[in-house]
Amino acid sequence: MDRCDEWGFTYADHGRSAVARKIHDLGGRYEAMLSGGSGRGPRLDARPSPDVWSPVEYGCHVRDVLLTQRERLLLVLVEEEPTFTPMYRDQRAGLARYRDESHDHVAAEIVFAADLLAWVFRGLAGAQWDRTCVYNYPEPSQRTILWLARHTLHEVTHHLLDLERGVPTDDR
Repeated sequence: MDRCDEWGFTYADHGRSAVARKIHDLGGRYEAMLSGGSGRGPRLDARPSPDVWSPVEYGCHVRDVLLTQRERLLLVLVEEEPTFTPMYRDQRAGLARYRDESHDHVAAEIVFAADLLAWVFRGLAGAQWDRTCVYNYPEPSQRTILWLARHTLHEVTHHLLDLERGVPTDDR
């Protein structure tokens, strides 16, 4: 996976020096969308349909993606070509009670998680970007830290665009 045609995201368009900044900046965009100051508060926990997550559930997922990817990144820096366990995204949503979380709290946690991950990416030296892991999505493949960074940026961008497409506004 090196591109997302749905949103026009091409991994190669995002270089080493830009990934950390972009991940950091996306934290603020999520905060603006999910915070109480947006005028959309009470409806952020409503699902648009039974099989589509609510904005706060997407926010929880993004927060957990950022935290999971940070742990994976650190593991690649310590171990030789580790294989990652799945995130269990669907099970996690129920087990962690995503629907019951406060959207303001989740917004702040996304900013914090984005900052944590961006901090580690900013500190990488040249050769570290080429360290490898086995990433299991969409199928097990050897990947570099640079790919991991780009993939994380894609995931966080993709879900923000999903939210922008589906978050109700006062104008509707």
